[in-house]
Amino acid sequence: MKPKAVFISNKIYLDSNSAKGGAGICTQEYIDLLSTRFDLFLFSVTNRKSFIYRILARLGLNIYSDFDYCDYQDDLELLINEKQIGFVFLNQANTAVFGAGIKSLCGNNISVILCSHGNESGDLLHDFTRHKETQPKFKQLLNNWILGKTLVTEVKHRNGAFDGVITVSEVEVQIENWLGARKVLLMPRTIKYRNSDFNETLGVVGFVGDLSHPPNYSGLKLVCEELSKMDKANEIELRIVSSSKNEGLMLEAEFLFVKYLGYLTDNEIFDESRSWSFFLNPVFYYSRGVSTKLAWALGLGIPVITTEIGKRGYVWTNGELPLVKTPCEMASVICHYSRDIKKIYFYREQVVEIVNSGPNMDDLSLKLKEFLYK
Repeated sequence: MKPKAVFISNKIYLDSNSAKGGAGICTQEYIDLLSTRFDLFLFSVTNRKSFIYRILARLGLNIYSDFDYCDYQDDLELLINEKQIGFVFLNQANTAVFGAGIKSLCGNNISVILCSHGNESGDLLHDFTRHKETQPKFKQLLNNWILGKTLVTEVKHRNGAFDGVITVSEVEVQIENWLGARKVLLMPRTIKYRNSDFNETLGVVGFVGDLSHPPNYSGLKLVCEELSKMDKANEIELRIVSSSKNEGLMLEAEFLFVKYLGYLTDNEIFDESRSWSFFLNPVFYYSRGVSTKLAWALGLGIPVITTEIGKRGYVWTNGELPLVKTPCEMASVICHYSRDIKKIYFYREQVVEIVNSGPNMDDLSLKLKEFLYK
């Protein structure tokens, strides 16, 4: 009989009718992993709805204050006592407030583990410094305060209620250690393979992602700008799947080789991607978490042109991907590889090697057991 545990998460990531997105996919992977060891009770929470909170959120001042523990204290206490809960897992760092509340209620009789999707302060640091020169002085000062407050709050939680942190990439492990986490477990991505019959069109490459997310849009636009300078650009078609209509249409209007397809369902993407020679994952600077798109593409058997940063959080022992360092290099690889059938077939074979040599849920479950009970 499995021990019992609670998984606290924002309701939107537990709602089967909500769009998956990277956070939704990561949430489900945590649930799948924890369910191998626990009889897991899902406990959903929702953001504060007060007018003051909404103003703070718009200004970026809602630092670890998205939820009110008092709204859920009675229900949590009842669940923990009735089910004799020994572990509480917090989905995403912004649920940290529940850790302090549960510890004040149960003390060390219960273990609180953060299931991180990525470090908040590290993400803020890069965003703030990267765009600093384009911001007015008051915005720079405000961002400095937000970053400092976020960092201090993260340290407080890791030295307070958290008994450990599970995170998603090697980079995040080191950040968590730096912040003072008592112990850290890396949960690399697992890849679910879905064999596909390809009907590739030479020169066609694809991208799937949220273009309202700055790293995605910035990376893709930089690659497009470099592609536009190359002689073979007229032999390339970049097909973009995204619900970000404004950004997608802007790229289509600016670059003749771009075709914006809009939002597609999972089955529609599956059919569409069968014609792609390569999938693009243009990640050129760090952001928190991992790129869930990489697992999706590899799961369909599509070779991916990416970067070392873009494959963080993925572990395998056999197989290789075409890795680049700059947008210019990615554009060059697109031009040369996407029209070379031998390269396409070679990297498809490499994808199978990658999937077969990566971690599976049984491997991760054993690591989870050691992490929790050591």
